Amino acid sequence: RAAAKGLALSLMERLSAQYGEQVVRMLTVQYRMHQAIMQWASSELYGGCLTAHPSVAQHLLKDLPGVISTEETTIPLLLIDTAGCGLFEMEVEDEQSKGNPGEVELADLHIKALVEAGVKAKDIAVVAPYNLQVDMLREHLCHRYPELEIKSVDGFQGREKEAVILSFVRSNRKGEVGFLAEERRINVAVTRARRHVAIICDTRTVSSQPFLQRLLAYFSQHGEVRSAFEYLHDLVPQNYSQESGSERQQGAKLPAASGPKPQPPARRKLKAAATKAVRQEPEEPSSPDTSGPGRESPGTRESANRLKTMLVAFLESSELQLDFPSSLSSHHRMLVHLMAEEYGLQHVSSGEGRNRYISVRKKEPAKPLGSAAAPQSQQLPLPQPQHPSKETAVPAKPGGSSEGSVDLKTLHLERVQREKARREEAVRKVLEPSANLQGNSRKKDKSQAKVKNRAESTAEEDIDALISAAVKADSTCGFPHCKASVTTLGQLCLHCNRHYCLSHHIPEVHDCGEKAKAQARQRISREGIIYPGSGSKDKSLDPARRAHLQQRLEKKLTELTSQRKSKKKDKEK
Repeated sequence: RAAAKGLALSLMERLSAQYGEQVVRMLTVQYRMHQAIMQWASSELYGGCLTAHPSVAQHLLKDLPGVISTEETTIPLLLIDTAGCGLFEMEVEDEQSKGNPGEVELADLHIKALVEAGVKAKDIAVVAPYNLQVDMLREHLCHRYPELEIKSVDGFQGREKEAVILSFVRSNRKGEVGFLAEERRINVAVTRARRHVAIICDTRTVSSQPFLQRLLAYFSQHGEVRSAFEYLHDLVPQNYSQESGSERQQGAKLPAASGPKPQPPARRKLKAAATKAVRQEPEEPSSPDTSGPGRESPGTRESANRLKTMLVAFLESSELQLDFPSSLSSHHRMLVHLMAEEYGLQHVSSGEGRNRYISVRKKEPAKPLGSAAAPQSQQLPLPQPQHPSKETAVPAKPGGSSEGSVDLKTLHLERVQREKARREEAVRKVLEPSANLQGNSRKKDKSQAKVKNRAESTAEEDIDALISAAVKADSTCGFPHCKASVTTLGQLCLHCNRHYCLSHHIPEVHDCGEKAKAQARQRISREGIIYPGSGSKDKSLDPARRAHLQQRLEKKLTELTSQRKSKKKDKEK
């Protein structure tokens, strides 16, 4: 209401607008921030007039005494993106403030990296726009870092620290940012840092506001972008809206082959292709979704297509592991994590700092009996990516690791080929011209008939034995070396389509644990519900709940104190 009646302008703004240069002198040289931190505020709010004094223009955390040079201490700008990671904001009943437990964890991990590099906790500040998030950060961090300063944006105005971590909190499917859209607050928050500023936010949500979108684009162009997947390895990929979800599903489909099918490349060729694809990228990392929800820049789409092509080639090859080079940018590593999750591959980040790289693995299928004689038409189909919107059963492993599992079709073809070769060999020997057999045509006919009958009876016996072996395999536990019957109490595994006894029916026991986890993640992502029985109940009080109860207690105490004072005044009267 005050803003609507003209009170949104400060007295300084009124005087500046009315008298201009007669009463206003702008201080254009600043002595606090690194030039990269200052440049954004200068261009956005100060008309590009600010300049950094040479004493502070290039100073970084690694220049502080006792601080070593690491990936965190050598960059002034860092963006930790939680888009697609499921770290949504939380809301508390009867409370207008908001919090985000996932961003609290990320802030904790980044602070730990800075402290391990030698940065003192008293030189670090964590700033959040919401009081509930401030309370959660204090509850989580202050007992380990007593000198760490955690305040709201308004409470930190006029202050400065060597390193500042900003938690933007907002992460929702509607793209609501609340008072994050207030440009002055964001300007104050960013410009508190001297040498290093890190923003933790959901770029999909925050990019819905143009001012914040330009801020994220600046950080992506002049700083480093990392995904929350690089910090928290057990995250569940999420879909934000039906539009973006459908785009992801369309983008996850394997490209149709426009020409002859390529031969499976060797592992060295895959690594070389990965290195080549990375070197063809521009040095500046592209922004993840900085053009708004559901949109991608051409550079991001091109690099995603390259990475997808490498994963498709890896899936078609016989190799079990693909190591991406450490020269991948943080945004490319995030893309690899997402694509590997969609294709059902295992993906692990290894190494520290600039030597960090991603390894993608697939499980080695056991070779079926007589695989050398199997025709090429028996090649396995390329696995399709697992979409959260479709709940499909995972096909059984070819050959499997079970002794009782029999590839009926392969064995049948091999034995038919062997019998055919045996019959031809027998006939050839019988039909060889021989002087001794010319006069005995009857004996030759009888011998040929015997050979033919013997081959046919052998083939029939082999087929019968094959069928009985298959029936026996279906009625026996599929776990290696287990001969328990599953005819009555067998359990069918939906991930590998095999029957197991009650001792081995759990997916983690018979080597389907990764597939079960992936399916559970997709279900949680799709339905947003965690079903009971998924783990032991945590009886400890949630930090967010504790902070909320503490606020309510303080509010109640304040009300009681004011009532007591009012009663005393009434008695005195």
